[in-house]
Formats: sequence, structure tokens, C-alpha cells
Amino acid sequence: MSKKIAGTAAILLAAALLIFPRQASEGASAGIATCLGVLIPSLYPFLVITVFLIKSGISSAIGRRIGRPFARLFALPPTAAPAILMGMIGGYPTGSRGAEALYESGELTKEQAERLVLFSVNGGPAFICTAVGLGFIGSVQAGRFLLLVHLLSGLAVGVLIGLPHHRDAAPPPCRTKWPSAAKSLLISARDGASSMLLMCCFVILFSTFLCILQRFFSGTALAATASVCEVTLGCRTLASVHAPLWCFSLVLGWGGLCVHLQVLQGLSFPIRIGKFFLCRALQGGIAALITLPFQAQFASKPPLPPVIDVFGSFAQSHPEFSGGTAAGIALVILCVALLIDSGGQHDSVV
Repeated sequence: MSKKIAGTAAILLAAALLIFPRQASEGASAGIATCLGVLIPSLYPFLVITVFLIKSGISSAIGRRIGRPFARLFALPPTAAPAILMGMIGGYPTGSRGAEALYESGELTKEQAERLVLFSVNGGPAFICTAVGLGFIGSVQAGRFLLLVHLLSGLAVGVLIGLPHHRDAAPPPCRTKWPSAAKSLLISARDGASSMLLMCCFVILFSTFLCILQRFFSGTALAATASVCEVTLGCRTLASVHAPLWCFSLVLGWGGLCVHLQVLQGLSFPIRIGKFFLCRALQGGIAALITLPFQAQFASKPPLPPVIDVFGSFAQSHPEFSGGTAAGIALVILCVALLIDSGGQHDSVV
């Protein structure tokens, strides 16, 4: 059934690409620009640092010194502390790469790695404070408040899902011989590059179709659709319809399907997709509830000039890069390949 749904979706999306080649080209160009100018510079260093800390054994040493509070809060081994911290400040996919590296190093079980992924999907401070707060809402204070609420709600989800597991929080047996610093750096750089390539594919894909969707939706309908699919465009369209602050908290906690695919791609341990989406909705709901009593303190300000996305899959369109049918056909091939590959991976983890 899942393959039939994926196949039908691929055919419909391919038709949309061929019917609207100009919009598809503009969306793809915007996605590529976001990857080269925003996504790679802001996320790649954090991915490399996170994996390096774990592969080199530094994470284990740090965890033994500062990891006990994290172990008590989240029922995870102390060595998970650096990955949790990097997941809070590094941007949405960074926490999942930390969990993946800890699992590959033998420092987390499959169940522990899954729980770490479930609550380590957080936007970075630069994106929330600068792009959302200052750029979209027009208030630095609102951005800082959204960041605080966002992190608190993520930590709350981690505490809640860790409650039943405090008796089995001991780490599994792990290796004591770590690679040299040079080899660890090489592994980390290669791992980060591979992850970035897949992330950029999803960013370009979502940017393409969101640009096409703008022909059919506007106002509140576009804001709702974009918020489900992609966090940057969702927050931007929420600001354009003067949505209340709790809506921004909800969208930031949810993260968007584009971020979800970036987080889930390439994981070597099983993760329950339904539980993942439930935790994303739970974090968004908790953040929205916390925001409600305080939103009147952050009055709306006139919108500022457009800012460059700090993280996300949608930037301003660039008509000068627009192509024609050839670009649409190329995007069809990319789309079908990604959908088939993603479908095969997700069938194995549901």
C-alpha cells in the first residue's frame, strides 16, 4: 500500500513539474541558493564537530564529568550529554547525527538512540532569534522568548519519554580504543558531507513544490500548508497574515516535513515513525501552551525587509535562473528517485 501511495504521489508531482516548469525552476534555484548560502555554512560545521566529539572519545570524557544531570533527567547515559547540547544549539538535524554517532560507537542502545532523536529536533538560536524573531516578527525579544520556549518544550518531551526508562539507563558495553584525532576528523568530515548532500536534496525538493503551491494557496491556507511542510516558509507566511505568537511556537516545535526527512534519513537504527511524529506534535503543543499567557507582551511590529534564511528550504525566488521543460524533466527524475529511496528506507523502520 505504501508503495502504491508513493507511486501515485510521484506521478502527480511529476505532472506538476511538467505543467509548471517556470515555478519549478524558480523553486529549485531558490533551494540551491539556500543550500549553498545558508544551509551548508550554518549546519555543516556543527555536524562535523558533533560527530568528531563522539568518534574521538572526547564526548565520553565530557559525559563522565558533566553528564550525570542529563542521565537523571532523560534516562540516558552521561556520554549523551554533548550530543544533547549540540542538538539544542546546532540546528534541527544535528541532534540526530549525534544520536547516530553514539549508536555506531556502541555508547547507546537502539532504544536509547531512538529516544535521543525523539527530543533532539531543535532549531538553532540564529534561526529562531534572527530570522523568525527579528526578520519575520520584527522583535528580537520575541525571538529570544520563542527560543527559550522552544528549548524548554524539547527538554520537557525528553523528560516525559524518559520517565519509564530510568531503571535501564545504564550504557551498553562500549569500546575503549578510540581512533586518532586525525582519523576521527576525517571520518567526521566525510560523514558530515554525506549527511549534507541528502539534506540539500530534500531542501531543493521541498522548495520546488512549495513554489508551485503558491499558485494555488494564499493567506491563511498557504500559511497552514507551508507550516506543515517547511518551517522557514511556514514562519514567514504566518508573519504575513499577522498570526499570534503561539502559532510560531507550534510551527517551530513541529519542525516541518522537510526537517523530519532530513532527521530520519540514513539512520542505522530503527525508529517508530508514528512515535516520532507524535513527539514533534507534542513539542509544538507544549510550546504553544507555554506561549499563550505571554504573547500579549510581544506586540506586532511593522515587517522588516526580507532576510536571508538561516535555516530552511525556501528562499526568495530568482527568475534569472529559471529554466524550461528540461529543468522540469530533471526534477522529475530527482523526485522519483528520492521518493522511491525514501519509501524503501521508511518501510524498514515503521
